[in-house]
Order: sequence, then structure tokens, then C-alpha cells
Amino acid sequence: MTPAVLSYPTSNNLGDPIQRIAAEHLLSETPKALDRDHLDRYQGSPVRLVMNGWFMECPEHWPPAKNIHPVFISFHLNPTAASAMLSPKGIAYFKAHQPIGCRDYYTQTLLESHGIKTFFSGCLTLTLRRERLVAPKTPRSGVLVLSVHERMLPEWKSLKQQSLKALFENAVQLAKYPFKYIKYRKAKNQLTTFLSQQDLPIHYASQLVATDQHNEAERHLLAMEQLVNIAQAAYVITSRIHTALPAVALGTPVLFLSDGLEHPNQSSRLKGLDLFFPILKTANLKQYALKDLKPSTAHHPYVAQMKDQLKTTLKLRENDHKD
Repeated sequence: MTPAVLSYPTSNNLGDPIQRIAAEHLLSETPKALDRDHLDRYQGSPVRLVMNGWFMECPEHWPPAKNIHPVFISFHLNPTAASAMLSPKGIAYFKAHQPIGCRDYYTQTLLESHGIKTFFSGCLTLTLRRERLVAPKTPRSGVLVLSVHERMLPEWKSLKQQSLKALFENAVQLAKYPFKYIKYRKAKNQLTTFLSQQDLPIHYASQLVATDQHNEAERHLLAMEQLVNIAQAAYVITSRIHTALPAVALGTPVLFLSDGLEHPNQSSRLKGLDLFFPILKTANLKQYALKDLKPSTAHHPYVAQMKDQLKTTLKLRENDHKD
């Protein structure tokens, strides 16, 4: 059966194509790419789809078409979509394809509460390999500070349609703005102080890109570039899961700053990921010395488990199912 991976035609977050890249790197054949948020519309020949990542922006399009045969691994069901995806029809779909490999403990607990069999898999991005991104013996240098504190500032809804909901949400955000901005500036100053104490070059980048400036193919290339930068960094500091998890996979010591991720829609995604990297508030950075951080090895058994799970239904790249 033809292999398939998820695509994200409208996503401005490079973490999405990074998850696709992780799946593509494992497969021995060039897979089809299916739009994550419209899987029910697929009408092509039968495919075996690696069903990893965050689900979903459009939960009304769940479950997928019948000619999609899912392999549930590294799966996250976000609270924003849970009620829609866990309809009687949705629950029956999960049960038909159980056990579900869950990326986090929140998803695992949620699915099990509906009688669905699961296991904790960790994230497929933990299977990324440094030798596929940079030349052997490529030196590491500097601290890559990637998308730290971005979620601490208010997000404004588009007012193109002037909907009452958008107007109300923007009014609430406007009222909160002074308080959020003070917290943002405090955290930013704490990070700046910490970085000033490091005798290393500091490089800043963002995981977010403008979709009106970069098409999907270009965003895929930018995601590859981000992975290369992570692989070449001596250390990474981030507030993005799909910077932190690839860093673990690529042997780069990483600190995850959780400021701005207190809402359940965000905090749910972190449950269990502290197995792989330290999660802390910026105020606690002073407790860490970058030079004492070492590459994590905690992901190795989960990588082996994921590859074993996938090779029962998909043809993996030769020798890549081995650690």
C-alpha cells in the first residue's frame, strides 16, 4: 500500500513540516502528502498514512476517508478539538485502529477515558538523525534561541469579516495587554541577563513564518534549514516543542521555557515531554548552567518502539529501523 504523510498547506508554523520531515526520513518510498485538516475528502487510491502530530484545526472533517489506513503514532488530540473528534463515530474510528500511539500523557489519558487502547510513544521527531542533515564531524557552535516567549503577547484576531466574536476576543486581549506586556518584558529581561553570562555567540530565530510570503514548498525548505541550525548549535533555548524535540534527537542540549503556555490547550501538549528535556520558567534559568547540560538519551527506547511499531505496516528506510 502506498505510504502517506500529513501536509499542512496553510500552517505558518515550521514545527508542522518538521513533523512531516521526520516521517519522510523514515520511509523507504516517496510518500503521498495529505492535508491534515481535510482527510475526509481524500478520494485517491488506498494509502497507509502516518498519523502523527497535532489534531486538528478542522475537527468537523474527522474521521478520515475509508481509503486512508492510519498508523497512529505520536498522536496529540488537542482540547480544542476533543469534543468534536470524540463523537460516537470518532470513538468508533479510534477503536477500529487501536492501540493509539500518543505523543503526550494528556492524549493518552483522554483516549483511555473513552475505552480506547493506547500507549505512550513520544514524538516522531525524536527519530530524526543528525547525519541526515549535516556532514559528519560538523562542529557545533553558539546558543540558538528559537521562538522564546512568542506566546506571551496577545494574539489579535483578523477583523476582515468584522465578526462579533473576533471583536469581542480582540477587546479582551486589548484589556489584558498591559499586564501581559509587563510579564513579557520581565521574562525577556531575565533571559537577556542569562544569555549575557554565557561566553558563546547567541543566534535568534523564529519558528513562525508568513504564509503570504512563503508557499508550502518554501516553508518545507525553511523547516529543513531550521533542523540544520539545531543540529549545528551547541545549545538550544526554546518555547516550541518542535524545536526542543528535534534538538533532543539531534544530540543538542536544550532548555524549554514554558512561560505563556499555562492554558490547557498548550500545557496539555507538554505532559510527559519532561522525560526528554527540562521544562522551566524563565525566572528559574539562573539554576542552570549551559555548560553542564548534556545531550539526552532518554528518548532512545521510545525511538526503538516507534520504529518497531511502524515497520509492521510500512517499509522503513534500509537499516533505519535500527538504532
